[in-house]
Amino acid sequence: MKKVGKRFWLSIGLIILSISIVACSGSKSNNDGPVTLTLLSHYVAANEEFIKPYIEQWNKENPDIQVKLEGVEFDALLSTIMTKQTSGQGADIMHIYNLWAGQLDKNGVIADAPDDVKDKVTANYPDAVVKGASVNGKIYGYPTEVQPFVLYYNKRLLNEKGYSNPPATWDEMLEMAKAIEQKDSSNNTKIQGFGFIRSWPAITYHPFLALMGTAGGTFIEDGKVHLDSDAAKQTMELYSKVYGKNGITDIGVDVMKSFAVGQTAMAINGGWWAGTLRDTMKEDYADIGTAPIPSPDGKTKASIAYTWAWAVNKKSKHQEEAFKFLTWFNTQTIKNGMTAEGNFLLEAFNTLSTNKNDAQSDAIKGKLEADPNVSVITEALEYAAPEPNDAAGAEIQDILFKQLDSMWSGQVTADEALLAAQQAIQSKLSGN
Repeated sequence: MKKVGKRFWLSIGLIILSISIVACSGSKSNNDGPVTLTLLSHYVAANEEFIKPYIEQWNKENPDIQVKLEGVEFDALLSTIMTKQTSGQGADIMHIYNLWAGQLDKNGVIADAPDDVKDKVTANYPDAVVKGASVNGKIYGYPTEVQPFVLYYNKRLLNEKGYSNPPATWDEMLEMAKAIEQKDSSNNTKIQGFGFIRSWPAITYHPFLALMGTAGGTFIEDGKVHLDSDAAKQTMELYSKVYGKNGITDIGVDVMKSFAVGQTAMAINGGWWAGTLRDTMKEDYADIGTAPIPSPDGKTKASIAYTWAWAVNKKSKHQEEAFKFLTWFNTQTIKNGMTAEGNFLLEAFNTLSTNKNDAQSDAIKGKLEADPNVSVITEALEYAAPEPNDAAGAEIQDILFKQLDSMWSGQVTADEALLAAQQAIQSKLSGN
C-alpha cells in the first residue's frame, strides 16, 4: 500500500507541476508583446497622412497597445467591413457612417459602448450628435464628422437682382430663383437661381428630409414612415417646382460645379461644402453666404445631420483596449487646446469638432470668427435632427431618391412618387 501511495502522490505531483508549467507558459505568452488593434477607415491618401501623427503618438506613449491603420476608399468601406467580419478577420476599430449603424448592429458587428464612454459622449456632444452615434437608442461610439445641412447662396447674384438677404421662406426662395434664372439664346440655363444637387442619392435625400422638417414633418418615427403627411406632400410639391415639367430650371445643370464658378445662386448642402468652396473658389469665396434652410412659414428652423463615428467590433478580443484608445483620441487634449480628433478634423477637412471641450479652443473660436459661414453651420447642429439609421437605411435612401428622379423625369406624378416611396419604405421597415 505504501508503494502504491508513493506512486499515486508522485503522479499527482507531476500533474500539478505540468499544469503549473503550462499555466506559466500561457501567462508569459499573453504578456509577450503588445496588443495590436486594427483600425479600419476610409481615410486614405492625404487624409491618412493627417491622422498618422496622432496614431504614432499613441503608439509611442502606449507600447502595450499598438494601433495599426487599414484604409479603403469610401465606396468600398461597408462591403469591406462585412467581408472581413464574415471571414473572421474584422478590424477591432471601425469608422462608420451612421446610416449603416442599424445594419451593422443587426448583424452583430458593432459593440455597445461601455458606461464610461456613454457618459463622456452624453456630456460632451450636442443631443443630435449623440443620437447620430446611437442605434436603437444605444450609444456605440465617439462621434467624429457631423454635417448638418444649410442653404448656400451667392451674395453677388442675389444683390444683382436687388436681394440683400437670403430667402426665409420657400416662396421667397422660388421667387428669387425665378428672378435670377437666365437662359441663353438656345434656352439653356446660363445662370441658375436654385438647384438641387443630384450627384449621388444622399445629396438629394438629405435636403428632402431637412425641408420636410421645416414644414413640421418627421420622416420616420417608431418604425413608421410619414410620406403620407401634409409636410411630405408640401416638400414633394416644392421639389416638383424646381425640376421637371413645371420646374423653373434645368435638371441637367451640375450644381456642384456651377455653384463653385458663380453660375448657381442657391443650393442646399452639408457643412463640409464650405471648406471645399473656400479652397476651390479662393478670393471668390467672399461672395458665398450660408443661412438656415428656408421654411414654409419663415420661422421654423430644421435641418438633418449625418454623423460618422468610431465603433468597436463586437467580436474583437480587445474591446477594452480599443475603447481605451478611442477615449484618448476623443477626450485627451493633445495640442491647440483640442483632442487628436479635433485637430485631425480641422487639419484634414477644415471641419469643426462637435466636442464641447474642443469648441472652447482658440483654434475653433478663431475659425468661427474668421468665417461666418462656419458659425451658421455650427448653429444648425442645435436644431438638426439625426439621420434615420434603420437596418435598411441605405435601401431607404435609394428608394426616395429614385422616386424623386422619376417625378422629375415625368414618369410619375408627385402624388404617385410619394405613394410608391411610402409603400416601399414601409415594407423595408417591416422587414419585407
